Amino acid sequence: MAERTRWHTGRTTLVVLVLLAGLVAAGAVGASLLFAEIPAKGPDPVSVSCWDGEQRTDPDACGQPTGVRGLRWVFPSFRPSDEGCRNVLDEHPEFQGPTMWACDVEIAGSPVLITYSELTEIEESLTYLERSYAGVKRTTVKSDDGNPLRYEWRRPFEDGYVLISVYAEHPYAVEVRAEDEVLREDALATIVKFRAPSALSYR
Repeated sequence: MAERTRWHTGRTTLVVLVLLAGLVAAGAVGASLLFAEIPAKGPDPVSVSCWDGEQRTDPDACGQPTGVRGLRWVFPSFRPSDEGCRNVLDEHPEFQGPTMWACDVEIAGSPVLITYSELTEIEESLTYLERSYAGVKRTTVKSDDGNPLRYEWRRPFEDGYVLISVYAEHPYAVEVRAEDEVLREDALATIVKFRAPSALSYR
């Protein structure tokens, strides 16, 4: 009987020791977690505000401005809600291009027509313009470091004068038509506003 009691006592002691060992181990792990150095939180990914107002961490994900809103962003002078502005593609669906708006303005009391366009593809558009303006000298508008910003063509056209200015590496263009050259150049200089190529996709 005494041996059975010792056996039960020994088994109970063994079970208790095993439980205590588990508790001690768990306590040690808990203590190590409690006093362990908490790693510093890494910086949040830097986001950029795209041309359309969306926040993205990758500037390349902003894409090129498109549609009327995109055209408005590329050319801050373009205000589609102005009374003299209209959607050219509504009037001429046969014209090719994603977005094209014309705006009637005045310079010194004389009418000037300014047309803002989103082009389908820049290389094809430049090739087309080179053919259409064959024999007309192309001028290049450059940045302070000498990189081309825009290409421009000028020539007489029907009963007036026309110029077209196209971004060198982005599919956007503006055309200005006026009764004489001075009015045309004045409209380009004082009315038309271009956003810098480096700021076209994000703010």
